[in-house]
Amino acid sequence: MNFAGIRWRTGAIVSPGPGSWTLLLAIALLGSAALAASVGAVDVSLFDALRTAWHPELELSPVLRDVRLPRVAAGAAVGAALAVAGAVLQTALRNPLADAGLVGVTAGAGLAALLAILFFPALPALVPMLAFAGGLSAVSAVVALGFRHRGLRAGPLRLVLSGVAIQAVGFAGVALLSFLYADRAPSFAAFLVGSLNGLGWRDAALVTVPTVLGLGVSALAIRPLDVLLLDDATAGGLGVSVRRARLAAATLAAWLAAAAVSVAGLVGFVGLVVPNALRLLVGPGHRALLPASALGGAALVLLADTAARTVVAPIELPVGALLALLGGPYFLVILWRKLP
Repeated sequence: MNFAGIRWRTGAIVSPGPGSWTLLLAIALLGSAALAASVGAVDVSLFDALRTAWHPELELSPVLRDVRLPRVAAGAAVGAALAVAGAVLQTALRNPLADAGLVGVTAGAGLAALLAILFFPALPALVPMLAFAGGLSAVSAVVALGFRHRGLRAGPLRLVLSGVAIQAVGFAGVALLSFLYADRAPSFAAFLVGSLNGLGWRDAALVTVPTVLGLGVSALAIRPLDVLLLDDATAGGLGVSVRRARLAAATLAAWLAAAAVSVAGLVGFVGLVVPNALRLLVGPGHRALLPASALGGAALVLLADTAARTVVAPIELPVGALLALLGGPYFLVILWRKLP
C-alpha cells in the first residue's frame, strides 16, 4: 500500500480485518486500565472495586477513587490525544515521521504552557488555551518552512529538519525559563520529562474534555483526511482545498497535543509509534486508523505509566522517559527504512 508516496510492506501474513483489530485494541485498553488501577505501591483489588459498582452503599477504596482512577482517566486521554494527533499530522504533512514532538508541536505547546503556569498561576484554565496557541504556532512554522511556496511539495527530510529546528527553539525557551525560575525546578522537572504523578479529577477533566472534542472533530474529518492521502492534483479534483485541509488538520493535531501537554508535560513519541504500527494492521484509511490509534495510544500510555510506577518501586520513573526509550529506537528504524 502507499501512504504519501512511501511504500509500506506487510508481507504475506494474513491479518484480521480492521474491525477485529479495533476490538482487540479495545480489550487491550480495558486490560491496561484494570492493571493500572490495581497495581502500584498499594495493590487494590479490582474485585472489590467492581463490587462497589453493584453495591453503592459500599465505600470505594480512597486509593482507587482519589489516586488511581483519575490517573487512569488522564493517562488514557493523553495517549489517545497524542496518537490521533500523530496520525493526523502524518497525513497533513505527508510524512510518516511526523509527530507532535518531532515537528515542534510539543515544544511550542510546552513553552506556552510553562509561561501560563509561571505568570498566570491563578488562571489554570488559561494553560490549555496558551498551549494550543503555542502548538499551533509551531506546526504553522513547520508547514511554512517544510513546504515550498508553490505545489505544497516537501521531502520527509525537509519537514523533519524544519521540525527539529522549531523544537530546538521551543526547548531553548523552556530551558531558559527553568534556569531563570530555578526555585520552581521540581515542578518544572516533572513537566519537562512528562509525568502523570499527582493528577486528580480536575486534571483528568482538563485533558479529557478537549480530547473528546478533538476526537469528535477528527471523526467528522475522515473524508478530507482520506483525500489528503492522494496527490494534490487528484485531491483538488475531488473538490478539496488542499491548503485549507492541511491547515485544518494541523490545527486539530495542535489542539489534541496541547490538551495532552497541558496536564502531562512533554510526553513524546506516542504519535510516532502508535499510528505507524497500526497503519500496517488496519490500513491507511482514517475510518479505521483514527479509532485504532486512540485505543492503542491510550493503552500504551497506561502500560508505560504502570511500568514507571512499579519497575523500580518505590521510586517512580517519569512516563515520558520510558516512552522516549521506546520511541527513539523506533524512530531510527523508520528513518533508516523509509528515507531515501
